[in-house]
Amino acid sequence: MDLSLMAILLLIGSFITYFVSRSNKKVGSYLTILITLFALMYVYILKNNIGLTYELFGVITFKVTYLGWYFSIIMATVYFSAAFFNPFWMEKFLYPSQYNLMYLLSFLGTIGLFFSNDLLTIFIFWEITVWTSTFIIPLGKSRKAGVMYFVISSIGSMGLLFTLMLMYNKVGTLEISKVFNMLANEPKLASIVFVMFILSGLTKMGIFPFHIWLPQAHGNAPNTFSPVLSGGLVKMGGFITFLSVGVFPAYEAFKDGLHIAGIPILIYIMMLLGAVSIIVGTLMAIKSEDAKKLLAYSSVANGGYILIGILLADQLGLAGGMMHMLNHAFASAASFLAIAVVAYKTNTTKISELGGMIHKMPVTYTVFLISIISLAGIPPMGGFVSKWLIIQALADKGLLLIAFAAFFGSIGSFLYVFRPLSAVFLGQVAERNENLTPPSNMMRVPMIFLAGLVLYFGVLPRGVLEIIGKIQASVGITPVELNGQAIMAVNGNLDALKVFVIFGFGFVLALLLFLAFKKPRKVDLMDTYTSAEFIYTKELYHYAHDFYAPFERLYGNHPSVEKWADQISYKVKEVGDLVNKVFFNFNPSLSILWITVLIVIIYLGGVII
Repeated sequence: MDLSLMAILLLIGSFITYFVSRSNKKVGSYLTILITLFALMYVYILKNNIGLTYELFGVITFKVTYLGWYFSIIMATVYFSAAFFNPFWMEKFLYPSQYNLMYLLSFLGTIGLFFSNDLLTIFIFWEITVWTSTFIIPLGKSRKAGVMYFVISSIGSMGLLFTLMLMYNKVGTLEISKVFNMLANEPKLASIVFVMFILSGLTKMGIFPFHIWLPQAHGNAPNTFSPVLSGGLVKMGGFITFLSVGVFPAYEAFKDGLHIAGIPILIYIMMLLGAVSIIVGTLMAIKSEDAKKLLAYSSVANGGYILIGILLADQLGLAGGMMHMLNHAFASAASFLAIAVVAYKTNTTKISELGGMIHKMPVTYTVFLISIISLAGIPPMGGFVSKWLIIQALADKGLLLIAFAAFFGSIGSFLYVFRPLSAVFLGQVAERNENLTPPSNMMRVPMIFLAGLVLYFGVLPRGVLEIIGKIQASVGITPVELNGQAIMAVNGNLDALKVFVIFGFGFVLALLLFLAFKKPRKVDLMDTYTSAEFIYTKELYHYAHDFYAPFERLYGNHPSVEKWADQISYKVKEVGDLVNKVFFNFNPSLSILWITVLIVIIYLGGVII
């Protein structure tokens, strides 16, 4: 199977979908599903072509590697699953044909990025994804969210472009392996390249302080695209991060510099940013009033785990970071799809306006339960296995400060997991939602599929760890040691299958006790004692209001990067208004004045020269 042919077919397919969608919105969306299915199958077959290279248009070069295949199969699965929701939202989009076009082009950009063989190809497909995503996000609720996404992404783009130009000037080639290998013996140049290159990864993953775009973009993007943003596009940053320590000889280049706990200072600083992201993402998720923004901040925290695991670049840490990439992709996409169902039926994602959705959509609740407890790292889901590997690696290296952040995130995630579960799905149904109907089977299928993958990799992780082991071996790192389904580590072993059996036994026992004993009487929201006062607004009794108010007051006045960014943008706008007023107004005399001043400056400059 030719990878270049796949890229061309995806490109052609995206434009065919555009024209079909202009004639019939839903037919165009169904065609999008078929094209993403084709791409998923194509990527899966490419596993047989490991090591082969391909050329496109004489400029773009691809190489099939285990690394590229691993990222691509994750991305293709997320795009394919999310595409099932597109037909249901076509009436809500002002430009459905543009949405389908950009959706497939962004998919093409990610696949091209992961199979890139040189820095130019990386930059081209990175920009394809950034630009298409920028046009999709404003189709949701906010243009500001699209602008913020583009601005932060542009920082990463500039980092990639700077790396590309610097290394071509230095080496005369852009092939990734050749470019990075020569930096092993040039620590000063390696430091500059490392920082600029990994910067693009940090911005795309939403690592602190670049995390501000995630809640804006995820929270306001079309509900069909948020799963792709969180479950898919954020993983582009993980790919760049892997290249920064896996292919780029970072540890070797910095071996003679300052180290902290055996980690080169530059890499340690990046790991600290990951640790801060875990804490900030967890605390902000706990206080989020919107379900999509809560999940977005959860992505900030989980991005911190991924960054730390990959930067450890060792047997356990790298395996944990790479596996958490997969677990987070599927769990995050599934949870966003579940919230998309709720939004489709209720027209809101605000937690305090919901409740009792389990009675209307039990399958959606089950999917959300599985996915979000995986995000929190609770067994027997896949997120538990990958977080266990990362924390084991941190403990083995004695990185106590970062390990504390990882542990804090795991404990704090229990709080933000409980909030949407109890306030969105449990409790009583609001009057306005009494007549809701369950989602269609077409919505259920992708959610169940993704939730099933999350559970499967939490119970039987060996298959994915074997693939990760091949990626580790390809960059000279010892693969994680397996014994059957058990994962062998320095400080203990983990048999996920046994954990599942124990949890399954406990679940069955609890179910039997629940069925055996008398059930509580089901009451209406107002069937309660009100001290003879009449309650006009029943929703005020819904405990989603100020859910964690006592805990949130502990950090209510925390410093905020978001507020700082808003202040900067306001000042820039003021400067822009001033420039516009002085130079670009409709006063002819003022225009003549500035033209005269410009002519005088040019004349004096010529005289001086």
